[in-house]
Amino acid sequence: MSWYLEAGNDSDIVLSSRIRLARNLRGFNFPNCMNDAQRRSVLEKVSDVLTNIPGNPLMRMDIAPLPQTDKRSLIEKHLISEELSKGQEGQSVFISKDENISVMVNEEDHIRIQVMAPGFALENTYKQAEDMAIYIEGLLPVAFSDKYGFLTAYPSNTGTGLRASVMVHLPTLTAIRGGTALKESLQKAGYTVRGAYGENSKSVGNIYQISNTITLGISEKQTLQKFTKVINEVIALERRLRQEFYEKNKDKLEDRVYRSLGELTYARMISSVEAMNRLSDLRMGVACGFLKNVNERQLMLLLNTIGDASVQKRCGEMLTPKDLAMKRAELIREVLKEKEENQTEDEKGE
Repeated sequence: MSWYLEAGNDSDIVLSSRIRLARNLRGFNFPNCMNDAQRRSVLEKVSDVLTNIPGNPLMRMDIAPLPQTDKRSLIEKHLISEELSKGQEGQSVFISKDENISVMVNEEDHIRIQVMAPGFALENTYKQAEDMAIYIEGLLPVAFSDKYGFLTAYPSNTGTGLRASVMVHLPTLTAIRGGTALKESLQKAGYTVRGAYGENSKSVGNIYQISNTITLGISEKQTLQKFTKVINEVIALERRLRQEFYEKNKDKLEDRVYRSLGELTYARMISSVEAMNRLSDLRMGVACGFLKNVNERQLMLLLNTIGDASVQKRCGEMLTPKDLAMKRAELIREVLKEKEENQTEDEKGE
């Protein structure tokens, strides 16, 4: 089962947690200064390590030969970055069976370990990433300075090489304070707020990615403690504002949520942006407790499968914009119908 279909802590607001650790090998230039032969050399060294992990080998996928649809699908699943999708010779990603671990090779750094988990789970996710880093460091010569810490291609990552991030659903904060104000307040506290697909992406469906920006002069433990405190404050504020909004606008909110449910249940064509906005309403209805015939598992499944590339890949063919909108609508209907059919079977059994 894919990691994002599991239940997670505080999943009414925090959709997923991610830890990323950057590492580089001694004796090699950083990827932006390497030629094809040098990138291949680094790749083979890392590949020997990652494809032979006892009990949990990672699957290697070389980026350059992949069809564009496959690359975009990996981006939509947050398994690779836009930078890696350019697919130069010697760039690869190594992915675990349930896709919660991915290691990008020769992106901005030689090695970027990424571990994802459902809900708010930074501590456990970091432990998995740390274990992977320690395993790699035990077998490969990693660039490290006693003064600066782990050396990285960009100074902004030097030190711990740690980027912690959470994907959050903040419809009420967005409605009341606006996305720009939210970003500015968190940036003042030392955190970056981006859209669901990272750098340069826009927020759709009231979903944001929040991550730390400071990696030098602070330990991993301090980073996680401070970040956890900030996200707990965001969670508490969003929950309070949701409750207040629902109490004051119960009929209006329920009408909006059920209208979105009707649209998603019966639409024959729908764009990804419209679908994300309607799914945001459904997520609000589930969180407030009045939408009973939809669950978080369905919403997470759709979040990770309705992107253009994911729909194209599922169909196994290139689709026109019209066909893409039709296939997306069909997928949404199928997933939403799943719970309805299960409830009917349960009622028959009673």
